[in-house]
Amino acid sequence: MKRPLGLLLARTIAVALAGSLVPSLAARQTRDESSASSAQMPGRPVYEKVCSRCHGRGGQSDDAPWLVPFGWNYSQALDIVRRGGPCGMPAFTQSQLSDEKLKQIVDYLKVLD
Repeated sequence: MKRPLGLLLARTIAVALAGSLVPSLAARQTRDESSASSAQMPGRPVYEKVCSRCHGRGGQSDDAPWLVPFGWNYSQALDIVRRGGPCGMPAFTQSQLSDEKLKQIVDYLKVLD
């Protein structure tokens, strides 16, 4: 059975258009999920700005000790951050990284465990 050329052309265009929308919808969903996760985990953007260059985006890097799984409590983390780490981690002052921001980072790293 032969199909009219117009119908075949219309289906082809519809499939092509639908296919071109999928990547943009996926990108929008990823941005929305990223915004939602940042709102739910305020420590993530702080971690990415302050810590990820050495410790990696997921807390595991070849350049610095792994932070995931996270094996410290808040007081221990505060002590390491304020005094510096034995493996060459620099100390961060209160003005560089507030206690509240550090708590957000600790909470974020615990979620990654």
